[in-house]
Amino acid sequence: MEVYPMKKPASSAVLYHYPCPDGVFAALAAHLYFSATSRPVLFFPNTVYNPIKPEDLPLDKIDEVYLLDFVGPSGFAEKLASLVKSVIILDHHKTALEMFSLSTSIGENVTKIIDIERSGATIAYDYFKGKYMEKGLGCGLVPVDKIEQVDQLYRYVEDIDLWKWALPNSKAFSSGMKDLNIEYDVRANPTLFEQLLALDPQSIISQGMASLSCKQKLINEVLDQSYEIALGTGVYGHCLAVNADSVSELRSELGHQLAQKSRDKKLRSIGAVVYRVPKLESDELLKISLRSMDSEDTTPISQAFGGGGHQHASSFMLSSSEFENWKIPVKACTHS
Repeated sequence: MEVYPMKKPASSAVLYHYPCPDGVFAALAAHLYFSATSRPVLFFPNTVYNPIKPEDLPLDKIDEVYLLDFVGPSGFAEKLASLVKSVIILDHHKTALEMFSLSTSIGENVTKIIDIERSGATIAYDYFKGKYMEKGLGCGLVPVDKIEQVDQLYRYVEDIDLWKWALPNSKAFSSGMKDLNIEYDVRANPTLFEQLLALDPQSIISQGMASLSCKQKLINEVLDQSYEIALGTGVYGHCLAVNADSVSELRSELGHQLAQKSRDKKLRSIGAVVYRVPKLESDELLKISLRSMDSEDTTPISQAFGGGGHQHASSFMLSSSEFENWKIPVKACTHS
């Protein structure tokens, strides 16, 4: 009798928002599930500035694709759905919600959970815990003695990503996570998920408290160099901007304080943090990270230039030459 080699089971592919704490903790939830179920899985960090294309994936080895905390550009999910058995979208960005509410070509093999009230990490954590329980394999993805620690990590990640800052010492936690300087690309850092599971929230907070004042000094120095820009050459009003190549990792807190300063100057309550992305190796291309306050919505601006995000936090790429046209000459500024 002729014996045929057994066909290897198809893998799942997990594309997660990179380099973002919310995205990597969403990936951690997937890792916990696939480790617990012993199913093959491939992880792909996915950047907004250079998103993965279908042809970048080993589609001959994949039967399902998870899009965590970033759905990719318009049409990406639909294209994937035509090439694999199923696509599962777990996201919370306003741009994703709008993208799929308008789409008429989304296939029946696409599952969407888009909830702007939760972060991508929490959506994924809840989803994979539920999926695990549905299989009757147990009640949790993590050891009992780790549940509270891991749950607390997810609560802090969500509190920060949604810009709520409601938990005690959230800003110190955020600062401490940055200080750890963990590489969120699991291909470059194979022990990534073990590192995340070993994190102790209280230790992170203690580290963050020690570095907060130093970071605020750096932020103050950059804020002092802020200047006025006309968003979209004025189509979207005026706000303040800063050049932040040296402090881009502080863009969220910097942008928030810049938005406050912009509001105080009677401009839009938006801060534009401008910096180059080293991995792109391009001096011509800039990333514009917008942060806003109050009822200001940054997404129409970012979407107009091919980006996206949340109401209070979004981003897009722009050529430096085009951005120069947004700058208001000092003598022409009408606001003091």
